Formats: sequence, C-alpha cells, structure tokens
Amino acid sequence: MIKLHDIDHVALGVEDLDASAHSWQVEFGLAERERTPTESFLACNYEPYSLVLRRTNNPGAIHTAYNLDPEFSLADAEKHLKDHGVLYTRSENAVEFLDPEGNGVHLVPYRPRDGANAFPVTSRRTDSLRQAGPRRLGHVNYLTADLPTMVDFYTTVVGQEVTDYLGDDAGVFLRIGGDHHVNAFVNTGTPHFHHVAFDLIDFGQIRSSFDHLAQHGRWFPWGPVRHGIGGNLAGYVRLPEAECFVELYCDMEQIDRTHLPRTFPDDRRSSNVWGMLPPRSYFRFDKETVDAERESLRSIWD
Repeated sequence: MIKLHDIDHVALGVEDLDASAHSWQVEFGLAERERTPTESFLACNYEPYSLVLRRTNNPGAIHTAYNLDPEFSLADAEKHLKDHGVLYTRSENAVEFLDPEGNGVHLVPYRPRDGANAFPVTSRRTDSLRQAGPRRLGHVNYLTADLPTMVDFYTTVVGQEVTDYLGDDAGVFLRIGGDHHVNAFVNTGTPHFHHVAFDLIDFGQIRSSFDHLAQHGRWFPWGPVRHGIGGNLAGYVRLPEAECFVELYCDMEQIDRTHLPRTFPDDRRSSNVWGMLPPRSYFRFDKETVDAERESLRSIWD
C-alpha cells in the first residue's frame, strides 16, 4: 500500500495573479519564493512553497499535493495507481490524477530534512520571511456529494487513514501523521473545495491575524470556534477570488498509532463546543450569497 509523509502544497486558480499574490503576502504573511508570468509560489516558512497561485479564467482549487513517504518513489506511485485502475499523468516532479469528484491530486517526492532544513525554525536566519505568518500548511477540506466513494478513494488510492466519523454519514476526517486530519469530507450533496487551513502558533496569533485581516476588508463567516471533532481553535476567512475559505487554526488534537476511529454525534457540540453552528452561507459559494454575507444584507443564518 502506498504511504504518504505529509501534505505538500495547494494550488488555487485566480483571475488577478498580482492582486492575489500581494494579498497572500501582505494579509496572510506568506513569502513569495518565485514568480512566473502565470504562477506565484508562496511559503509559510523555510519550505520551497506551500501555496501555488495560477492565473486562470476559472478561479478555484486546482489540486492538492502530498509528499510521498521516503520509501516510495514516483515510479512506485505510478505502479500503485495502475494497480487501482486510476488514470494519471507523470510530470518531471509529480504524479497527477483526479479523484472521483474531479479534484486534482498530486503525489510528489519526499523532501529530505537535511542541511539547514534539519534545524528548528527559530534557530535559523532569514531576510525574506514576514512577521507573524503561519507556521505551516495544515490541511484541506472538501464538500462532497458521495461520501463513501471519496473516503474509499482517499484511503485505498491516496493512502490516508480515517481518524474519525461525524454522525452516520455527515462527514469523515482523515490523517497522514499525528495531526487529527490532513483532509476531511463533509456530506452536503454538492461537491466543492471548501477550505485550505494554516497552522498558527496559538490563539493570540489567531486574534492578531483576524485584526489584521479585518483592516484589509476581509470578513469571517464563522469563528472563533473550538471544534469538538479535531479539538482545534479556528476561524474561517472568506476568499471570494478563489471560491473557498481560509482556516487559521491552532491546538489540533494529536493522534498516535494506537488510535481507533471514533464516531462523533452530528450536533452542535461536535462542530463548536463554544456555541453556534456555522451559518448556511458557510457552505455556499455563489455570488449572491457571498455579496449578502459581505454586506449582511440578509440573515446568513437562514
């Protein structure tokens, strides 16, 4: 069976590459590593990049990439996909394919933790990283119309493990390593990339990040919350230009190798032990809903 090491990067399509790259640097604290006429490569810390922005007329998620375990090569990944009858393409540095709902998935080689990369972040020196940016890319979440098929694909083909279930058929959370989830699927009846999540150091950084983002005109449909499933403190920022949300979070539950999947009740407490469920607009991406949410023109709780 194929084995992954971690999430590597997320690629988002945007219409205005200059504006989006500027936003991610100034508003979210990422550092641009490289720019081409059609792409911007951005990093949280010392990694080559965690986010790729690509100029396109069809904004939204393009793919999520995962690092292979050191024991698995791209050739091993190709054989694995062939054995499962999955169509793929091979580029120089990735194996690329689509999941059953058309979301892009890339498998990329393991990044060795050697040289300077073997040292703690705080012991290194930089002349390019911005203050108070995220520590790392953490996870992605999807809305789905076919929960069993997606979970089967991501466990048997992509190589993730089920951490927990939400209700009988409301959602499933999957992991690669110690973090409670690197991926999750929520059964809403309509497939859509929902959010990309970045790990912050603590709740104080979330607070200051929200203050900063609000000054740039961003708004927060849900949060701060304390998730019952996953345990993380989190808040969600709408990103209309990429038709998704950005989650900023900390304090994710850590899972060990003896863990057995649990089933959380599909109720308010599993979503937010502090209070309210998310508004309905949290699951919508159409222009009318986004505009109404932005200006609070009608109740987004209806």
